[in-house]
Amino acid sequence: AALAALTAAVYPPDTVTASPGRHLRWASPEYSVLVTSADGELVSHVGLVVRAGTVNGVATTIGGVGSVKTHPRARGRGYATAGLRRAAAVLHEDHGVAFSLLVCQEHLLPFYGRLGWTAFPGRLVVEQPAGRIVFTVNRPMVLPGLGEAPEDGIVDVHGLPW
Repeated sequence: AALAALTAAVYPPDTVTASPGRHLRWASPEYSVLVTSADGELVSHVGLVVRAGTVNGVATTIGGVGSVKTHPRARGRGYATAGLRRAAAVLHEDHGVAFSLLVCQEHLLPFYGRLGWTAFPGRLVVEQPAGRIVFTVNRPMVLPGLGEAPEDGIVDVHGLPW
Protein backbone atom coordinates (compact mmCIF):
# COMPACT_ATOMS: atom_id res chain seq x y z
CA ALA A 1 0.00 0.00 0.00
CA ALA A 2 2.85 2.39 0.83
CA LEU A 3 4.52 1.77 -2.54
CA ALA A 4 1.21 2.30 -4.38
CA ALA A 5 0.71 5.60 -2.53
CA LEU A 6 4.26 6.71 -3.38
CA THR A 7 3.77 5.81 -7.04
CA ALA A 8 0.48 7.76 -7.17
CA ALA A 9 2.16 10.83 -5.64
CA VAL A 10 5.09 10.72 -8.08
CA TYR A 11 3.10 9.72 -11.18
CA PRO A 12 -0.35 11.32 -11.11
CA PRO A 13 -2.58 10.46 -14.10
CA ASP A 14 -1.68 13.60 -16.11
CA THR A 15 2.04 12.80 -15.77
CA VAL A 16 1.50 9.20 -16.93
CA THR A 17 -0.60 10.34 -19.90
CA ALA A 18 2.16 12.73 -21.03
CA SER A 19 5.04 10.27 -20.51
CA PRO A 20 7.05 9.56 -23.68
CA GLY A 21 7.42 5.93 -22.56
CA ARG A 22 3.71 5.32 -21.96
CA HIS A 23 3.43 3.14 -25.07
CA LEU A 24 6.23 0.76 -24.02
CA ARG A 25 6.07 -2.38 -21.90
CA TRP A 26 8.46 -2.19 -18.96
CA ALA A 27 10.01 -4.91 -16.78
CA SER A 28 8.87 -5.12 -13.19
CA PRO A 29 11.60 -4.83 -10.59
CA GLU A 30 12.91 -8.12 -9.19
CA TYR A 31 14.18 -6.39 -6.06
CA SER A 32 13.59 -3.02 -4.45
CA VAL A 33 15.48 -0.61 -2.27
CA LEU A 34 12.99 1.18 -0.03
CA VAL A 35 14.01 4.38 1.73
CA THR A 36 12.00 5.63 4.68
CA SER A 37 12.04 8.94 6.50
CA ALA A 38 12.92 9.20 10.19
CA ASP A 39 9.22 8.74 11.04
CA GLY A 40 8.98 5.53 8.98
CA GLU A 41 7.18 6.88 5.90
CA LEU A 42 8.21 5.36 2.57
CA VAL A 43 9.67 8.32 0.68
CA SER A 44 11.82 6.78 -2.05
CA HIS A 45 12.06 3.60 -4.12
CA VAL A 46 14.68 2.14 -6.47
CA GLY A 47 13.78 -0.95 -8.48
CA LEU A 48 16.42 -3.50 -9.46
CA VAL A 49 16.68 -6.05 -12.26
CA VAL A 50 19.50 -8.51 -12.93
CA ARG A 51 19.71 -9.56 -16.55
CA ALA A 52 21.90 -11.77 -18.73
CA GLY A 53 22.55 -9.48 -21.68
CA THR A 54 25.28 -8.74 -24.17
CA VAL A 55 27.70 -5.94 -24.93
CA ASN A 56 28.77 -5.98 -28.57
CA GLY A 57 27.62 -9.60 -28.73
CA VAL A 58 29.59 -10.75 -25.66
CA ALA A 59 27.49 -12.24 -22.82
CA THR A 60 27.54 -10.27 -19.58
CA THR A 61 25.47 -9.78 -16.45
CA ILE A 62 23.81 -6.36 -16.36
CA GLY A 63 22.31 -4.70 -13.31
CA GLY A 64 19.21 -2.68 -14.08
CA VAL A 65 18.07 0.34 -12.10
CA GLY A 66 14.55 1.61 -12.73
CA SER A 67 11.34 2.75 -11.10
CA VAL A 68 13.31 5.39 -9.21
CA LYS A 69 10.87 7.65 -7.41
CA THR A 70 10.88 10.01 -4.46
CA HIS A 71 7.82 11.63 -2.98
CA PRO A 72 7.61 15.27 -4.20
CA ARG A 73 7.57 16.67 -0.66
CA ALA A 74 10.70 14.65 0.27
CA ARG A 75 12.88 15.62 -2.68
CA GLY A 76 16.23 17.35 -2.21
CA ARG A 77 16.96 15.59 1.08
CA GLY A 78 19.24 12.80 -0.19
CA TYR A 79 16.71 9.94 -0.11
CA ALA A 80 17.11 8.98 -3.77
CA THR A 81 20.89 9.33 -3.49
CA ALA A 82 20.92 6.94 -0.53
CA GLY A 83 18.66 4.50 -2.38
CA LEU A 84 20.76 4.60 -5.53
CA ARG A 85 24.00 4.06 -3.62
CA ARG A 86 22.50 1.07 -1.84
CA ALA A 87 21.12 -0.25 -5.15
CA ALA A 88 24.57 -0.09 -6.76
CA ALA A 89 26.12 -1.91 -3.80
CA VAL A 90 23.47 -4.66 -3.94
CA LEU A 91 23.87 -5.13 -7.69
CA HIS A 92 27.66 -5.15 -7.62
CA GLU A 93 28.38 -6.96 -4.35
CA ASP A 94 25.41 -9.33 -4.02
CA HIS A 95 24.65 -10.04 -7.69
CA GLY A 96 28.10 -9.64 -9.24
CA VAL A 97 26.99 -7.55 -12.21
CA ALA A 98 29.62 -6.39 -14.69
CA PHE A 99 27.97 -2.97 -14.82
CA SER A 100 24.63 -1.31 -14.16
CA LEU A 101 22.35 0.48 -16.59
CA LEU A 102 19.46 2.89 -16.22
CA VAL A 103 17.47 5.10 -18.54
CA CYS A 104 16.39 8.60 -17.61
CA GLN A 105 15.08 11.85 -18.99
CA GLU A 106 17.65 14.36 -20.24
CA HIS A 107 17.22 16.74 -17.29
CA LEU A 108 18.25 13.97 -14.84
CA LEU A 109 21.66 13.33 -16.43
CA PRO A 110 23.47 15.74 -14.04
CA PHE A 111 21.84 14.16 -10.97
CA TYR A 112 22.92 10.64 -11.92
CA GLY A 113 26.28 11.97 -13.12
CA ARG A 114 27.03 13.24 -9.61
CA LEU A 115 26.60 9.63 -8.42
CA GLY A 116 29.15 8.27 -10.90
CA TRP A 117 26.83 7.29 -13.76
CA THR A 118 27.95 8.22 -17.29
CA ALA A 119 25.87 8.72 -20.40
CA PHE A 120 26.02 5.77 -22.78
CA PRO A 121 26.17 7.08 -26.38
CA GLY A 122 25.84 3.67 -28.03
CA ARG A 123 22.71 1.73 -28.91
CA LEU A 124 20.48 0.12 -26.31
CA VAL A 125 18.43 -2.80 -27.63
CA VAL A 126 15.33 -3.98 -25.74
CA GLU A 127 12.42 -6.29 -26.39
CA GLN A 128 8.82 -5.24 -26.88
CA PRO A 129 5.77 -7.36 -27.75
CA ALA A 130 6.27 -6.60 -31.47
CA GLY A 131 9.98 -7.53 -31.37
CA ARG A 132 13.39 -6.11 -30.62
CA ILE A 133 13.86 -2.35 -30.91
CA VAL A 134 16.53 0.27 -30.35
CA PHE A 135 15.48 2.14 -27.23
CA THR A 136 15.25 5.89 -27.86
CA VAL A 137 12.69 7.16 -25.34
CA ASN A 138 15.16 8.13 -22.61
CA ARG A 139 18.93 8.41 -22.28
CA PRO A 140 20.87 5.32 -21.15
CA MET A 141 23.47 5.71 -18.44
CA VAL A 142 25.96 3.16 -17.12
CA LEU A 143 27.89 2.58 -13.90
CA PRO A 144 30.89 0.25 -13.50
CA GLY A 145 30.35 -2.87 -11.42
CA LEU A 146 32.75 -5.78 -11.26
CA GLY A 147 33.89 -4.74 -14.73
CA GLU A 148 34.11 -1.53 -16.66
CA ALA A 149 30.96 0.06 -17.98
CA PRO A 150 30.76 0.12 -21.77
CA GLU A 151 31.66 3.44 -23.35
CA ASP A 152 30.01 2.79 -26.72
CA GLY A 153 28.73 -0.01 -28.91
CA ILE A 154 25.57 -2.05 -28.52
CA VAL A 155 24.08 -3.12 -25.21
CA ASP A 156 21.27 -5.68 -25.58
CA VAL A 157 19.36 -6.32 -22.35
CA HIS A 158 17.60 -9.39 -23.83
CA GLY A 159 14.26 -8.37 -22.40
CA LEU A 160 11.95 -5.50 -21.54
CA PRO A 161 13.48 -2.18 -20.49
CA TRP A 162 13.35 -1.33 -16.80
